[in-house]
Amino acid sequence: MIPFQNSFQTLPRFFYEPTEPLPLSAPSLLHTTSLVQELGLQGLSSEMLLKWLNGETRIPGDERISTRYAGHQFGVWAGQLGDGRAISLGEIKTQSLGRQEIQIKGSGPTPFSRRGDGKAVLRSSIREYLCAEAMHALGIPTTRSLALIQGTGKVEREVLEPEAIVARVFPTNLRFGHFEMAYHYEKKEELSKLTEYTLHHFFPDHSVESMLTEIVDRTARMIALWQAHGFCHGVMNTDNFSILGLTLDYGPFGFMEDFNADFVCNHSDQEGRYSYSMQPKVAYWNLERLLICFRGQVPDETLGKILMLYPERFHLHLFNVYQQKLGLRKTLPESLFSSLFTLLSETELDYSFFFRELSHYAIGKPESLPRLFAHLKNETHRAAVERFLLDYDQVLSIEGSNDSSRIQDLLNTNPKWVLKNHIAQSIIDAAEKGDSRPLSEWFKVLQNPFIEHPGFEVESGPTPSHLKSILVSCSS
Repeated sequence: MIPFQNSFQTLPRFFYEPTEPLPLSAPSLLHTTSLVQELGLQGLSSEMLLKWLNGETRIPGDERISTRYAGHQFGVWAGQLGDGRAISLGEIKTQSLGRQEIQIKGSGPTPFSRRGDGKAVLRSSIREYLCAEAMHALGIPTTRSLALIQGTGKVEREVLEPEAIVARVFPTNLRFGHFEMAYHYEKKEELSKLTEYTLHHFFPDHSVESMLTEIVDRTARMIALWQAHGFCHGVMNTDNFSILGLTLDYGPFGFMEDFNADFVCNHSDQEGRYSYSMQPKVAYWNLERLLICFRGQVPDETLGKILMLYPERFHLHLFNVYQQKLGLRKTLPESLFSSLFTLLSETELDYSFFFRELSHYAIGKPESLPRLFAHLKNETHRAAVERFLLDYDQVLSIEGSNDSSRIQDLLNTNPKWVLKNHIAQSIIDAAEKGDSRPLSEWFKVLQNPFIEHPGFEVESGPTPSHLKSILVSCSS
């Protein structure tokens, strides 16, 4: 018997509605992850698992609900939103992972679909399935992927595309938008119960104030990790922000290729609100929207102080992560941090490639970076790299850094592999033609992004010019 503990249903019905899935036609199970075992689902045959995740059968104790939340989208109050194409199948309590909620995305219309069909296409489902697990392997807080299902039906977006469902897993679906829903629609009793529920299940032994402080800190850490890995979310609306600081809802995301502080991955983001450089500021703005919801529970002055912790916490987390990316054991001087980003801006080097190659650096020996220098465009860029290395040498020498141990640490810190958009697109193209081998092969690579993977070396360098800057839209 699977130990379901469906705590969300203890909340007022205001926050959720029972929802029945619309199963895919002639579904096939394209891929599953180790979460099948970790969640105790290995007792289900592949056929039983497929039918359950496709909404064809039920397991005793499961649930089928979609939740109601609101949000600010691109800085504008959007009112009620909700799980428009996602249905929770239940919460499983595990010894190793604690409470984990299983949700199917692309399972048909819900009470919150508005005019949408509630469906998901194979393209977006593959992107989310792979990226969530890739982010987890990088150490970035995220939702997880459980299974990927494809049907034979078609979904109309810009063109007709294959239908799919991605089953995802997280401790809770609670978003900033759940609190916004209760606050802005003046549901005071419901907001109070939501706060109590959140404290009890996810922030035990916290006061409301310390819970909010923790949410600020977790959000700051998540954004710092996004920045450090060159990740852009693309749609940082408040309804896409988790109260646990998890990366949530992978739509038009992108890992930065050639460094550009104003990198925008979302074709729909014409004004660049969610560009790489704006992400820290947007997170601050989103946190302010969340904290407003606690007026009446917490004094305004206290809320203001909690919000002002964000810049400090973000700076602390950011410097800690970059300190690790540079192999520094003591501290990262502001001057070296500034020098690093001056270099990246001047040379527009491929972001992930630069840090992976720098991981091989031996103090005072630019010749230890032949692959990096081979990809520089001109002598001006070469001089810029050499200037940075002189600054880097000075800090490493003061620390008494050991080349051998530092290089090994850096190879375990700076990934050789990230899910760039052209890689994701090649996997999608193959899957749409009925070939799921690239999906399985790249899944293994992305699960172990810090090690060599023979046969994939060509994809470890800078993105080829004709494949650069693939933009995706909100339909992703």
